[in-house]
Amino acid sequence: MKVDDRLLKRSLTTAIDFSIREKEGFKPKKRNFDESVDLIINLKDIDLNDPKQRIDKELILPNPIEMERESKLCVIASGDLLLQAKKMNVDTMDSDGLEKLNAQEKKDKKKFVKNYKFFIVEDKLMPTVARYLARFLGPRGKMPKPFPAGYGIVSNVEELENAIKRYKRIIRIQVKKTPMIQVKVGKKSMENDKVFENIETVVDYIVDQMPHKYNNIRNMYIKTTMGKPVKVDEEFLENVGE
Repeated sequence: MKVDDRLLKRSLTTAIDFSIREKEGFKPKKRNFDESVDLIINLKDIDLNDPKQRIDKELILPNPIEMERESKLCVIASGDLLLQAKKMNVDTMDSDGLEKLNAQEKKDKKKFVKNYKFFIVEDKLMPTVARYLARFLGPRGKMPKPFPAGYGIVSNVEELENAIKRYKRIIRIQVKKTPMIQVKVGKKSMENDKVFENIETVVDYIVDQMPHKYNNIRNMYIKTTMGKPVKVDEEFLENVGE
């Protein structure tokens, strides 16, 4: 499925329109939050039993998609790194907190890991994190990785600052059990051009990973949190009265 930029832009505009379009006989829709914009890609003709055809990647987008407290990011560190993380207004845990967490029940560790999307860990604490939490982080694809595979292990304040800023632009793409990807590519309040740049980056990356490139894409959809999915397809757009 080869998709041109014009069609992607039209589909994005329609998805945004769907989130605010008024229905006859109903009051105008009013959202009390900034809806996310999601990209959904369904794949075909890939073998997920082959590790080479699976994807587990932290991808950096051109434009931020997270606000200050929305990133659900936890920094596990000590000393200056810990102090700097607190100054940057993200959740933190020190070595004492790690020990206390390790003494808790299994369900508490699961809850802690589930509560965050990403973890940034000071390099010298990484062995302890791996020992205490690997069994919970690993299956969820949240185990911090060093550069270039990931951006979750840091050794100084500069690396920490760069990592925190970077995580506002990072999404995690995983294709492991089902041939489908759904990722957040922006917010409805963002400029459409910036959301489009993020979408284009994801599509280009996925196509590059596929054995038969665009031929491995079955279809694509764009939707807002509360809106209807819009198929990236000329006929679909004509039928919904774009």
